[in-house]
Amino acid sequence: MSRRLTPGSSKNHPFMEPSKKEGESTTEPPLKKKHKVARILLGMLFVGSICASVFPWGRSIIRSLVILPALIFATQPGILINNGDAIKHMQMSISSQSGPVYLDVFMPIGGDPLIKSARGGVLIVPGVGDNRQVPQLLNLSEAFARTGLIVMDMTTPTLMAYDISVQDTDATVQAFKKLESLPGMAGRHSGMIAFSGGVPLTCFAAADPRIRDEVAYIAAFGGYFDTTTLLEALGSRSITIDGKTEAWHPIDIPIQVLTNMTTKDFSYDEQTTLRTALASDAQPLTGTQLQSLSPGAQAVYHLLKGDEPHQAARNIQLLPLKIQKLLTDLSPKRVIKDIRAPIFLLHDRNDGSLPVTETREFDAALTQLRHKHEYVEFHIFDHVEVRSGLNVGQLAGDGFHLFSILDNLLYTGS
Repeated sequence: MSRRLTPGSSKNHPFMEPSKKEGESTTEPPLKKKHKVARILLGMLFVGSICASVFPWGRSIIRSLVILPALIFATQPGILINNGDAIKHMQMSISSQSGPVYLDVFMPIGGDPLIKSARGGVLIVPGVGDNRQVPQLLNLSEAFARTGLIVMDMTTPTLMAYDISVQDTDATVQAFKKLESLPGMAGRHSGMIAFSGGVPLTCFAAADPRIRDEVAYIAAFGGYFDTTTLLEALGSRSITIDGKTEAWHPIDIPIQVLTNMTTKDFSYDEQTTLRTALASDAQPLTGTQLQSLSPGAQAVYHLLKGDEPHQAARNIQLLPLKIQKLLTDLSPKRVIKDIRAPIFLLHDRNDGSLPVTETREFDAALTQLRHKHEYVEFHIFDHVEVRSGLNVGQLAGDGFHLFSILDNLLYTGS
């Protein structure tokens, strides 16, 4: 559906002023000109206000324009603070099959929007760790709420412990259902935005029959698609893009998360050895220490340590079948055929946490399935946070693409 207004022809328009009679002066007094300009500007402002309030494309454009600076500069512009909705922040917890779910809700407290379906909501799953007080997340959540959306940030004990579990699918489903049950949300649209390690959980939840027909969209920023190929990229310390292999060196956090994910079924002694040896700045295991480990534990160590880059594929095959199944279960690839919502994919080209190749594979798979989606690649992010020290050209180029996908996302959720 086009969102562009097509100007109509002005010929014989019923509201055109009649032409001047012969002999009449064609010069208007300055004051009359000013009044005429003022009327035109007021008319444009009125039409713009109606469009922004009534039409979904108008609401999405206005929201995108005021949210974009909050995303790029990590601060809310004055026009949003002074003219947006007043908001309140509430914290609550709900139960799920895997335990408690911690929710931070940012709710506009202004009057109802002109169109009852205009408000909508968004569930944000910000990834691993306890991100509830991270300034950029708070800034983003408040910015969305000031534009009239009800925003819910969620986390779980598993995520806070730098781990990802399929069991948290129910936690995500329950959080989404809680969002839909909040005052004023009846019949309104809600989407899900996920960052990094939150991407698999939103995909699993969006494929769940309990809510899959109610999810307006998924926005997956800096995530992964296939846990096995992700682990192989860590093991080889390289990625292949457009047929060319290039070095890729991950930061510590994804190594910590994958260590927690893959070592649960080893003996206590092997878990302790692996988690100690794979910690940041840890000394490599000696030959004797390695030999004391089972073949599967050795494979995990080499993959996450990256000390056998040319043996990554072989070490994947040496993983115990239980771990290989776990990798499959934790992959968004497993559920994409069951997702019905449009998917918006975002990734930075030089991401050092999760390789851009993962989202490129996500994009390729959705294209093959003819699933409605968009993919945008950036150069201004440090994983999912805007880097500092960027020049105007860098911000302008990626800022335009960010505005475009934000506009499309918000339009989809309108």
